This record gives sequence, structure tokens and C-alpha cells, in this order.
Amino acid sequence: MKREQIEIIPYQKDWQKQFLKAKDDIHRVLGSICLCIEHIGSTSVFGLASKNRIDIQVGVQEISLEVCHTLNLLLNKNGFQKAYLSYDHLPPNEVNEQDWVKIYLRGLHAQWDFRANIHFRKVGAKNFNYALLFRDYLQSHPESAIAYARAKEALAKHTVDDRDAYCEMKDPICDLIMINANNWIESQM
Repeated sequence: MKREQIEIIPYQKDWQKQFLKAKDDIHRVLGSICLCIEHIGSTSVFGLASKNRIDIQVGVQEISLEVCHTLNLLLNKNGFQKAYLSYDHLPPNEVNEQDWVKIYLRGLHAQWDFRANIHFRKVGAKNFNYALLFRDYLQSHPESAIAYARAKEALAKHTVDDRDAYCEMKDPICDLIMINANNWIESQM
């Protein structure tokens, strides 16, 4: 199966509405399994260019094969694709891959006119907090968001058909942003 090309587009006003539609649908299907549902990633940052795909983080109590199985029973019965266990990129100085485990779902639904990446993460886990801090930092620092958008646009030009290379090169950029985000949040305390 050929993967779609990477294209970074200008910020779209519809991204917030698309997230709210997805949030309602996910909550309807999964109910109390969802402790929270957050809009994350570039599409959650006003004015930030991005791939045309809504990133969603669903906070759950735990991540395991059993939880993945339960999610799939509910999701598949309601028109979603199959979710699977996965791992997020390990930032510098992180060695325990288990701190970065998640359940991932390519969000395609017959009733949606948009695509989403749905990340199920344990509330309070390192990868759960990373996604929220990354979003919050970029929302509060527009100059960093602009630099990040420029980096993604340049990467997309050079890796248009190679999603793995795009992610491999983008991850260290995210790590650099997170160093500043961690300093920023510590200065707020």
C-alpha cells in the first residue's frame, strides 16, 4: 500500500471543528474509558502550518494489550480501523521505552471528511505530558511555532515520499523545542 505524500499546508480554521467532531464521536463510542480527549499537535496551534491531519490524544487509565483489545472491540464495531500498541520517539536522556508506550489509531471514519491520528496514552505518563507541553509551549510562543513550521515545510520538500525519514528528521527538532518548553514550564513554577 502506497502511503500518501507529505504536504504541509497553511493553518485551516476547520481543524478545530474537525477535532470537536472527532472528540464527540470518540467519546460516544468509548465513554468512560476516555479520561480526557485533547487536541494536540500542530493543528491545535492557531496559525501553525501542518499536515492536514488532526492529532488527538485520548487519556486512558493504562496501556496494555488488554486495553488495546477492548478499544478495538468498541472502535471496530463503530466504523473505526484497528488500533495497535506502539511507541513514541524517545527524547534525549530517556532510556525506558515503556514510559513512551501508546495505542495508536489511524483515524479514518466513514462519517468524517477529514483524517486524524489518535494517540491513546496513560494519563500522567511521560508521553502524555510531552504532547500537552509541546502544544502549550507552541501556543504561547508564536516565534517558535513559525520556526517549527518552516522546518516542517523544508523537511516535507526533501522527504515528500518518505514518511519515516520525515519523522526521523523532525523528532530532534521537537526535542529542541521541548528543551525550551521544559525550561519555560519550570520558570512558571
